[in-house]
Amino acid sequence: MIILPDPIYNPNFLDGDNISSRTKLAPGVTIAKYLGAYGDKTPFSHVGDANKRKQIARNLYLHAEMYRTINGNTDLFNNVRLIVSEGIYKGGPLETVGGDNLKKEDGRVVVYQVIDRKGKIDHSATFDVAEYWKDYCFYDKITLDYDIYNPDGSLTSQIVVEMPEVTESFDLNFGLGIATNYNGKLLSSKELVEVKLD
Repeated sequence: MIILPDPIYNPNFLDGDNISSRTKLAPGVTIAKYLGAYGDKTPFSHVGDANKRKQIARNLYLHAEMYRTINGNTDLFNNVRLIVSEGIYKGGPLETVGGDNLKKEDGRVVVYQVIDRKGKIDHSATFDVAEYWKDYCFYDKITLDYDIYNPDGSLTSQIVVEMPEVTESFDLNFGLGIATNYNGKLLSSKELVEVKLD
């Protein structure tokens, strides 16, 4: 499937050396949005190679489009907002980056949380967002991820979105896979399951 990116935000039209955290991927969405959690930002300047910067921007372009379907959707998601809880990954000086961190490093994998007006994770809306994306967006894989690793045993929920590597032609194959994990173990590989604690 060929995606036709908005020419205003198409990373192919940018000089890779000038791609920075301020580079816009969509209206109101810059690369800075994907540089880690609040208070723990990854500087984009660590990516020195212009071609890698352009590749990251292309991969993040699809994430920005998905992001806008929620934060710009006042009809269905007016009471919540989407935040990036895990964005671009920067490995340590002696680290060999692999697995999901390798995909986070180049912007293919981004982890999101759905926050209510009080700044708390809205578990029900998290499920609704994942379902909405499953039905209306293109992606390689969506994983609804739950855990109770907090010291107080409270539930945490997040959505892991993986995109294919975006080529210059934007001619892509989307896997459209879905899964639900609970405490790091696969709960379902065929459907999104809403987990609730009594």
